[in-house]
Amino acid sequence: MSLKEYKFNTKQDFIYYINHLIVGISKSIDALEEQYIDLGEYIEERNLRDRPNRVILYKTYEKYLYLLDGPVGDLLNLFGDNAEYGSSYKNYRKNIKKKSKELNIDYVIFTQEQEAELNAVTTARDWGHHAAVSLINSTEEKAFGAILDASHPIYIPKYKKCSGRMLVNWYDSHTKSLEGYKRLFELLKKDYNKLTGYPCIILKEVLNDKFDDDLIISKISANIQTKIIKTNEDIQNVYNQRTYR
Repeated sequence: MSLKEYKFNTKQDFIYYINHLIVGISKSIDALEEQYIDLGEYIEERNLRDRPNRVILYKTYEKYLYLLDGPVGDLLNLFGDNAEYGSSYKNYRKNIKKKSKELNIDYVIFTQEQEAELNAVTTARDWGHHAAVSLINSTEEKAFGAILDASHPIYIPKYKKCSGRMLVNWYDSHTKSLEGYKRLFELLKKDYNKLTGYPCIILKEVLNDKFDDDLIISKISANIQTKIIKTNEDIQNVYNQRTYR
């Protein structure tokens, strides 16, 4: 079996997988909430709800745009990635349904609304992680069949300022999304309980030092993708050769 794949042959395989999801999703929700609170405070301090036409720097708008997009992108992947090699709650559910009877393991039965909410995340993830051609079709020039003069320079506007309303709208659009991610996370924790027989207790501890554990995992994963690492023994050697514990 290639290390690019993940096989669900035992109950422990499911436990490894769901632990990975819980850690990643918990971190991403925390990061999103932190940026969301920061943006909310900025909006309140400048009274942008009552004064939506107040001008702000466009760089400020872009900053919050990208700060929120980071954890949102991670959550879309961790919940909704439907690709064969993607690790996601969607794929967890798909595989546990197949293996439930064989391995004598249980899972949460979703309502139609819950199933629809998870499917909606998959749709949002698929749309958000590629440059959709519908964006081209949505332009005024394409819609009206305007001829683009290739002899002219390609025009890209750069803005200095924008209305505070844009930031408020961006904030509000993430309110519903954040609530949805939290609902799905509660379902994931219930699935953990169904799988293991134990409640999902998450212990968050603030430590003084941070080594490169996450970096080493990412590096190993990248080396698997590029076939530098091919076996589990190769992975074990990387950990055995590290200079810290």
